[in-house]
Amino acid sequence: MGKIKVMSADLANMIAAGEVIERPSSVIKELAENSIDADSKHIDIAVYNGGKEMISVKDDGSGMERDDALLAFERHASSKLRSVYDLMRITTLGFRGEAVPSIASVSRVHMVTSSGQGVGTEINAEPGKPLSVSDAALRKGTSFEVKELFYNTPARLKYLKSDRTENASSIETAEHLALGFPSISFSFSLDGKSIFKTTGRDNLLETIASIFGNEIAKSSLEFKLEGDGFEAEGFICHPSINYSTRYNILTFLNNRFVYIPKVQKAIIDGYKDYLPPNRYPLTVIHFTVDYSLVDVNVHPAKKEVRLSCEDQLALSVHDKVQEVLTRTRSTFAQPSIPSPRPTELVAENKTLEPKDFTNPLFQEDEEKSEQTNKPVEPNMESLFSAGEKEAENKSFSVEDSHGFIEDRFQERKPVFFEEKTSFPTIYPVGQVLQTYIVCDSADGLYMIDQHAAAERINFEKCEDNFKTKHDRIVPLFPIVIELTPSLMNNCDEAHAKALEDLGIIVVPFGKSALKVEEIPEFLSQKDDDSVLRDIINQVLADAKVDTAVIEHLAIATKACKMSIKANNILTHDEQVALIKQLSLCRNPLNCPHGRPTVIKLSKYDIEKLFKRTGF
Repeated sequence: MGKIKVMSADLANMIAAGEVIERPSSVIKELAENSIDADSKHIDIAVYNGGKEMISVKDDGSGMERDDALLAFERHASSKLRSVYDLMRITTLGFRGEAVPSIASVSRVHMVTSSGQGVGTEINAEPGKPLSVSDAALRKGTSFEVKELFYNTPARLKYLKSDRTENASSIETAEHLALGFPSISFSFSLDGKSIFKTTGRDNLLETIASIFGNEIAKSSLEFKLEGDGFEAEGFICHPSINYSTRYNILTFLNNRFVYIPKVQKAIIDGYKDYLPPNRYPLTVIHFTVDYSLVDVNVHPAKKEVRLSCEDQLALSVHDKVQEVLTRTRSTFAQPSIPSPRPTELVAENKTLEPKDFTNPLFQEDEEKSEQTNKPVEPNMESLFSAGEKEAENKSFSVEDSHGFIEDRFQERKPVFFEEKTSFPTIYPVGQVLQTYIVCDSADGLYMIDQHAAAERINFEKCEDNFKTKHDRIVPLFPIVIELTPSLMNNCDEAHAKALEDLGIIVVPFGKSALKVEEIPEFLSQKDDDSVLRDIINQVLADAKVDTAVIEHLAIATKACKMSIKANNILTHDEQVALIKQLSLCRNPLNCPHGRPTVIKLSKYDIEKLFKRTGF
């Protein structure tokens, strides 16, 4: 007797369901994609009890005749593939012919469909039972009701997430479908409550406004690109709109929401001069690529694709993102205004800021160079002497735009620290790449990341303020934070309480926004609105709501925004001030995000690099 047996149709369908149907949002994706392929103009999606009780997808598409409706419940039955050649040019969303039978193998399905001619068809399907078929009303289109999902597979039902998490996944799936097909009107409701609705007027910016809110739509920059074998159009957001995760970098290939690794990296790299580290933009970009260059059959849920022109596409996207952002840079960059030498500013009792300083080591020689129009080597010895003579005659404070204040030394001396610090005695030599402070010491060379150091200093200042000052204030001007439907759905008592514990009181403001009624005193500055938005987004996106983690994030975000950035020239006094304040921090070796602030090259390391150790 042979050991190998042909599996029953029911067993094969349940195995296929494991690949295609992972959770309720998978059902929505498969059924809605079939509705799109049926040339629907309106698609209504409804979810009840996290999708476990019922999922409803209704459309006004072409519908099916009875014979086709019956075949739709058979495995590998498809209206979208006729030959191997069709597999090389996939022009539809669903094509495997597995979705409907897979869904019917793990739930109870009620389907009503009609092509608009003859009589409609109603089918009820249950696992292990023959299909029940009857006549139905003549309404062109198809309606699916999927009830009691995974009722016959207890293990899979057990490992579904909470209703809130499953609802968020379902909303996100519907959002991606709506953004991928702005010419189709989508509506989504949750337990009878309308979450969002798009117009279907083939206006992507209008769809973005329906999903993300008007503020995002107003901050969207048009993106258009043409290349050899591909086109792209959509919108990328102003750098002031940024997030702590990559989830809002949305890319669509031939209207299908997909993840294209090289293209996503190209977008992030294009923004790198405009966003702090670990901050990511919001983009909605549609790529149109010749179908013969795309392989969409490399992932069971078709979440990833392969492109023959991916490298060329990524390079073009990177260049275009930088071009769009450069054209609009004047809208958010501070103008560069030449200023007098630091000593002149001090004489007039003006505040000094890093961006206002002219480097005294090169100023004199630059003036000579301008007169002769020839490069001139600076006389370092004479210039240092001039700086020291100035210091002997002047004593002033250096205050950058973020509050670092230190008395200027009358002589250039090593920086000595209090005994309680773990810092060695070091001597700031200068800056490298306008970002890193290079310091000499008896035991080697130290490099300090000025932004990471400033973040650590400001983080501990803000943390102390947060712990000692719990006062809340009412904003002078109303603060309204627009949210996506999935985040608004999470705005319940638990999340509102988590925000209240952070000193933020919010109330619903319409269907897609929150109004901030009270804020903590330490977030009352005019530039703190973006910090508030980040905190609220993070709280609502975190299903478990760990207040300590959110509190750390809030303080770290504010510290990052108020800290001096890379590519800022610091005077020697500012370097000294920064290092001294860093040495007094509780954790001077790491910024709030965990990156190092100080890197040391020991004497041995340096000698080894120069082959002086004998190895």
